[in-house]
Amino acid sequence: MVLSRAARGVAAAVLGGAAAVVVLPDALRLDGRLPWIATVAWRPQAVVGAALAASALGAWRPTRGAGVALGAVAAAGAAAVAHRTPVRRAAAGAGELVTVLSANVFTGRADTGLLAALIEREEPDFVVLPEAGCDFRDKLLPLVAHLGYRGWAATPPGVPDIMGVVLLAGPRAGRVQVQPGADLRYRHVRATGGVLGRRTLFAVHTTAPRNPRLASRWRRDLGVVGRWTRATPAPIVAGDFNATLDNAPLRAALGGCVPAAGGCRALVGTYPAGLPRWFGIRIDHVLVPADTTVVEVCVHDVGGSDHRAVVARLVLPEPSPS
Repeated sequence: MVLSRAARGVAAAVLGGAAAVVVLPDALRLDGRLPWIATVAWRPQAVVGAALAASALGAWRPTRGAGVALGAVAAAGAAAVAHRTPVRRAAAGAGELVTVLSANVFTGRADTGLLAALIEREEPDFVVLPEAGCDFRDKLLPLVAHLGYRGWAATPPGVPDIMGVVLLAGPRAGRVQVQPGADLRYRHVRATGGVLGRRTLFAVHTTAPRNPRLASRWRRDLGVVGRWTRATPAPIVAGDFNATLDNAPLRAALGGCVPAAGGCRALVGTYPAGLPRWFGIRIDHVLVPADTTVVEVCVHDVGGSDHRAVVARLVLPEPSPS
């Protein structure tokens, strides 16, 4: 059956509209709801899919209109991705060099031996471990104590690992003061002093927006992060945010901070670890003060976890005198 020109036009409009809902839900003010919270997080992959479909449909005259419609959506989506992942061009700073490692340890199931080897190799000043509690800390610390690491858990003994975050501090971190906090659904850890000076480092794990109730809590958690990032001096916030830069609540939470990973590095997937890095999504972040010099950001596999680790080497700006 050959469709009339009008029918082909309607089909192209419907297909383009459906693609726009998937690729550009924020433009339609849908991205704060499920399932669009998830679809917008996968926007780079959706853009590639739409572009490939547009090329295939555009090659055949009867479906050329649909190809054009999909191509327009893909172009708009690509522009949105590029806008969300700007390349950072901070000038070299004269402040302290700080290395932060963040790795979600999958409810305490990550391989402590492999993680300890990564810590020894990368020598981070701070290690942020979402989904870890006292049990995981007590298994990991003996493997890195000879390197001078100390550790704190956000939750008390007996609480499941998934409910907390562990923070390790290396010898170069200095005499940091560490406190657990309960501002988020999962308890967090905050550190000040030492190499941080008056600046605060928050180790966090925000709620995963798996259903409408948890999506509301996820938005609330990111709102709390947004209050932290608007402090002076701006903090470091590291961990599992369960959000990519295509999720508007995370962008709104940046305040005086920026993601350490910019440009193409912001598209390297940290989750799920079972997918190739070029196809996954980046929901694990190290947010840093906007005038930080980012020396390096890299992603590492962690055996036994469904996330990859992020290592960020930073030169922090000197805080203004109070």
